[in-house]
Amino acid sequence: MRQTYARISLDNYRENVFTLRSFLGAGVRLLAVVKADAYGHGIERIAGAAEQAGADWLGVAMSEEGIAVRRAGISLPVLIFTALNEQDTFSALEQGLTLCAYTPEHIASISKAAEKLGRAADVHVKLDTGMNRIGARDEAELNALLEAAGKAPGVRLTGAFMHFACADSPDPSFSDRQLERFHQLIHLLPKGILLHAAGSSALLTRRDAHFDMVRAGIALYGYSPVKTSLPLKPVLSWAAEISHVKGIGKGDCVSYGATFEAGGPMKVATVSVGYGDGFSRMLSNRGQVLINGQRCRVLGRVCMDQIMVDATEAGQVKPGDQAVLIGTQGEERITANDIAVQTGTIPYEVLLNISKRVPRRYGQG
Repeated sequence: MRQTYARISLDNYRENVFTLRSFLGAGVRLLAVVKADAYGHGIERIAGAAEQAGADWLGVAMSEEGIAVRRAGISLPVLIFTALNEQDTFSALEQGLTLCAYTPEHIASISKAAEKLGRAADVHVKLDTGMNRIGARDEAELNALLEAAGKAPGVRLTGAFMHFACADSPDPSFSDRQLERFHQLIHLLPKGILLHAAGSSALLTRRDAHFDMVRAGIALYGYSPVKTSLPLKPVLSWAAEISHVKGIGKGDCVSYGATFEAGGPMKVATVSVGYGDGFSRMLSNRGQVLINGQRCRVLGRVCMDQIMVDATEAGQVKPGDQAVLIGTQGEERITANDIAVQTGTIPYEVLLNISKRVPRRYGQG
């Protein structure tokens, strides 16, 4: 089997939990976001590490993710960030997941499932303070939601939350307006419920948005969306096996479309990774990998299963050696941020794009 894999450091993840916890004020709870297969790191193992490290809650985007957490034996409270259809609501409530609601119709669906199961449903109300994605947008919508909840058997309102649209911006004005709106709406809510507003960006930049709990996502995986002095450690590294090494001469072309032509003699290494593994085709003729601690440029177009790189300055290279796509080798380092800059996206997408055919190997170091 090819030696192309992503290595997940559970120690680094747990250390990031400790680091963020130490940054929070006393009494502020930490929700670890594990949606989208824990940002591509593996939801079951990461959820377990979060629980071990002392996270208070887990956050997911859909019922299937919450059910996967429960099947892994994780007992932490789990919040689903968006409302569900009727069948999903029933499945989520069966597993004791905390639900989200922002319309009276959501409340009715939750109440129906709670009555069928003979149990109460914990619900967090989503407030839309300017993101204009989901949530109750004003006092009228929130009052209608609260009135429905007050009449619905089996529904317990236990929390309320919002999401910042521009918390990673150096200009705080939009976030200021959102936070002001949140304060205007939460006075309508029952006293004593759990309030939360901050994701990773606001967690690190706005203590006035910490409330009762913060939701840490990308920061727990070692990438800060804002400038910070906190020593966050990347959790994922990615390596691929070199399958072939050859010499080419001046005028020789590399890969589909002959988009690269050698200006002179070169040593070219073929690496067993491609866009089928999540190594973006946008890295054609521009991406880099590390071989023997040297940066080696991608030559020509990224193929589905392979890339070719310039290994001329990398010393002795042979089939079976490893190329590092994300991680450290020698004095050099490539991060998901670096790849995001080259491909015009964000590190979230870089991590998530590493496909399922890349095995995840879990380690403590």
